[in-house]
This record gives sequence, structure tokens and C-alpha cells, in this order.
Amino acid sequence: MNRACFVLLMLAWSTAAAAVQVQVSGAVAHSGHTELNDPARLSDAAIAAQPLPQAYMKGAAWLRPGLLVTQQRMKAGVLFDLASLQQRALAGDDQALAASSAALRSWISSLPVTGRESPALLDPRAVEVNAPENHLLAAGDELFYPLRPEGIRVVGAVQQPCTLPLVPLQDARLYVDACALGDAADRDNIYVIEPDGHVFVQGVALWNRSEAQALAPGAVIYVPLRESAARKVDATMNRDIAAFLATQVLPGPGKP
Repeated sequence: MNRACFVLLMLAWSTAAAAVQVQVSGAVAHSGHTELNDPARLSDAAIAAQPLPQAYMKGAAWLRPGLLVTQQRMKAGVLFDLASLQQRALAGDDQALAASSAALRSWISSLPVTGRESPALLDPRAVEVNAPENHLLAAGDELFYPLRPEGIRVVGAVQQPCTLPLVPLQDARLYVDACALGDAADRDNIYVIEPDGHVFVQGVALWNRSEAQALAPGAVIYVPLRESAARKVDATMNRDIAAFLATQVLPGPGKP
């Protein structure tokens, strides 16, 4: 190999090594794989994607392969705890708790492990000027921009999961009141999962009632299993379930 060929080969190698390949999908003008100069940040991918006007920024998701193993373990732990709770409930002849545990376990087992990092600021211009939120990207990362949902979902220890129309400024507690709870539901707290993946606990009983919390479109309310029973299996079971649900993404182009 002569010197000129060697130099060209090294230049090509250094160019390839200095590129980070990421994916953008959903309601964007330019979907698919894109190569960005290394180091690449969230703003670089977001600007390259050009989200469409109908993209729902509050529900946009940063999906990271590097988080998949951790979230797979989280899911496995939740499923194990629910199976253990079901067995304890059957042994204690608590049919309602056994049925709710089994139903919740079946549903969660069907959910994907996404690798979602949340919350993440993914509005192109907003993240570009917000240095602390403009994180570095790794090869294989994906930005997904969903469409704006029209409702609020109530899941967990309910007779049937509910999708309810959004009522502006309505307290989260009132959505729960509109969805029939199961006998195994905890009556003191609910978990609210915002579209950006942020989770907070809201007291709903008379003794611990929190201030009213209005919800954004696409929020999910997890009605926890009876805390006194769940705590005997794992002190953080309900919190872990809510944390796993927060890794899910909203529907949009390319995502069911």
C-alpha cells in the first residue's frame, strides 16, 4: 500500500470513527437513522429530525440501549413480586388480591422494555439553549416523537382499565373516581405518571389528600395494589410498578 492510499484510508477511518449513528422516529420530517458528528447531543438529533407541528413534545422519548438491561431486570423483579403476591393471596384465600395480581402480572408481561430515559427535554430549540438538559448521545440511541393523545388512562387495581376524556384542570383523583376500583385497590394513594415519564404519588384519602393535580394529555394513573399486602412481599412493589410503567412510550407513527 502506497503512502497516498494509506493516508486516504486513515482519513476515512477517522471520519467514520467521529460519527455517532442514532435513530429518530415518530411525528418527524426526517425519520430513520442519521449520523451526527461526535460528540453528539440531544439537540443535534432533535434538530435533524425536524419534529412536525403535531408532535407531542411533552411525551417525546429518549430511548437508550444502554438502559435495556437495567429495565429488563426491573420488569423481571416486578413480575416476580406479583407472582409472589398472588401466591400469598391464594394461601390466605384473598381471591380479589390474587385476581388483581394475576391480571396486572399478565398485562405487564406484555409490555416492552424500551430503554426510555426520563424525563428528557426533547424540544429542539428548548434543549439547544439548555445546557444541563442537552445530554450526550450514544450510538444506537433513538428519539421518538408521539402524537398528542386525547385521554387519561387509569390502570392497576381496577375492575377494567379505563381511558377517560381529558377534562382541563380536573384533579387526578376525579379520574380514579370515574373508573371502578377493584377490591384489592389501595385506598390511600395513587401514582401519576406524566407523559414525560415523571412519577409522583398523590394522596387521595381524607386523611392524606394532596392538593389538586391537573394532568397533561396522555398521563397514566396507576391505582396501586393494597399497600399493606404488597409491602409483605416487597416494600417498594407499587413504586417499582409505577417506575416501569413510566418507561413506556405514547403511541405515534411507528409505535403501536
